[in-house]
Amino acid sequence: MLVRNIALLCATALIAGCMTYQDPRSRAEQRAALHAAADELAGSYEVADSRNDDGRGYAQVVVSKQDGTDQLSLVMTSPKTGTTALNGSGCRGWHTDNHRYTAVQCDADIREINFFSLQRQANPDPVNSGTLPASFATMVVPEGGYVFDIADRSGRHHYYVLRKVVR
Repeated sequence: MLVRNIALLCATALIAGCMTYQDPRSRAEQRAALHAAADELAGSYEVADSRNDDGRGYAQVVVSKQDGTDQLSLVMTSPKTGTTALNGSGCRGWHTDNHRYTAVQCDADIREINFFSLQRQANPDPVNSGTLPASFATMVVPEGGYVFDIADRSGRHHYYVLRKVVR
C-alpha cells in the first residue's frame, strides 16, 4: 500500500511538471501585448557583455519583425564568425504602457535552439548561472538595458547584455 501511494504521488508530480503555462490574458490582450513589445524591441543593438558566448564574439544584433507580422527575426553579427540569423515562431509578448516591462520570447527555427528571448530591464538586474558553484561570473543588466537569452535544446543558456543604438 505504501509503495503504491508513493508511486502514485511520484506519477502525479511528473505529470504536473509537464503541464504548460496557461496565459491568463485574453487572445486580444496577448496579440496587443506582442504587437507593442515587438514594435518597441525592433531595432539595432550593440553587445555590451555576454556569458556562455562559446567564442562567437557577437558585436551587433539587429531585431526586426518578419514580413509585417509580430514574429521576431534576429541577425547577430560577429567579426570572428560572420552572421547568424534566428527566426522566431510562436512568439509571445509582454508589455506595459509605462515601459516598466517589455519582453518577447519566441520558439527558434534552428534545431539546436529551443527558444530565444529579448527583454528590456526597467531596473538593474543581475544575470547569473543559477548553479552552485557558479558556472560564470554574474553579469549586470543596467537599468534601461536589454538582456538577450538563447536557450539551447540541451538546456544551456547564452546571455547577452545589449545596448540599443539610437539613429
